[in-house]
Amino acid sequence: MKKRVLMAFSLLCLTAGCSEDVDVVHYGHIEEHWQAERVTMNSQEPVVDAETILNQCEDEERLAELAGETFSVLGMAYATRAPFTTDDYDGYSFNEVTYVEGDAVYALCRSDRMDGMYRAVEIEARPAYLKDEVGTEISSLPTIHVATDNERDALHKPDAFYEEGQDIEPYPVTLMRISPGFTGTVEIGIGEGGYFNPSFDFSPDLRPFDVFIALGRHTETNMPLLLTSYGGDWARYSSSVLEDADLLNGADSLTFRRVFEGGTMEPMTAYPLYDLTVDLDGEMVTKTLSMRYRPSHLYTDTVEPKEKTVAYLHKYPYHREVPLPYPDAVNVSGEAYGRLVEAIETASPSTKSGETKDYKCLTLLHGNLGQQFEVSYQQRSKKVDVYVKDVKTGEVFKMSSVGAETFQELFPQAFE
Repeated sequence: MKKRVLMAFSLLCLTAGCSEDVDVVHYGHIEEHWQAERVTMNSQEPVVDAETILNQCEDEERLAELAGETFSVLGMAYATRAPFTTDDYDGYSFNEVTYVEGDAVYALCRSDRMDGMYRAVEIEARPAYLKDEVGTEISSLPTIHVATDNERDALHKPDAFYEEGQDIEPYPVTLMRISPGFTGTVEIGIGEGGYFNPSFDFSPDLRPFDVFIALGRHTETNMPLLLTSYGGDWARYSSSVLEDADLLNGADSLTFRRVFEGGTMEPMTAYPLYDLTVDLDGEMVTKTLSMRYRPSHLYTDTVEPKEKTVAYLHKYPYHREVPLPYPDAVNVSGEAYGRLVEAIETASPSTKSGETKDYKCLTLLHGNLGQQFEVSYQQRSKKVDVYVKDVKTGEVFKMSSVGAETFQELFPQAFE
């Protein structure tokens, strides 16, 4: 008799929608959202499993520094989630893993939400696809070299500069080449105690590039210029004016002298490269242009970067190759996203669903994770019931009256 009562009560709960303490929203990996690939010096291979790339640096202890004087860049892996719609990038995500070997094997991870910083973890062994890879060796510190004759000759090529139609006279004797360090920024400053400005960055790469710098002038204005090229004698040079009041005021009388013969750059040490002398009202004033190397710090903070949160209600399933246009997809983010999640969490399990309409797909994105629902609607005399079906589990939930009202407020298009 008791069993019959329990069974009847259970059936009553299912049909009447008894409240259950269930988490409707639970984010997970959605593989079909991602495009992933891995590359080595001589190969490029599309891979299906983006989740491994996304989680590579999540579970291990994060390192404050890497051990080694030189590092071998073995290979890289990328996972990209393309924009969900044509008119916003809230759903976009880019994640990169670089595998390097120094005194141990490391994975360096960064993403579009980390401002260029890397997380680093030590891994037990090389990934299988990198087992026999020789890799590209990079020193931990950058090195400055005096340029060769061939490298100087490249300054006189007709297409040496990006600024076509402008008259730039380079000073080849000032040309210097900087071999990259493992990661960091090279800064340039003028004068004693002068302010150093970031000039160019290095990061671990399978094909690292050298940077060339030289002095020059604009032949029409006499303005002193810093010339910069990435990639050797086949690359073009860009130019920027040396922003110093004395040098600009005395530009017509400027002379220069290279004072550095090359060497390894120690962190945060200023290396004088050129002395520049000008005549200011009969007084000869000399300014020194210096360079220094600022290493990049690894991201060790336990506080995660703020995750992007956005929800899309859309008419058609999402395909990563084809973003959805408005009004085929509409979205909410910020505070509205939080209200939507609260509305969904008011839902209780249901054995039935409603009827599908134009807007039948709902996708929640929370950082690199997400959840997909099929949405259906049931018109009643004074209200509309809203049902959501978890695409992964097949479970169906019915929103509360308050939840359905919030959903209609956030997505009125679905009820038109």
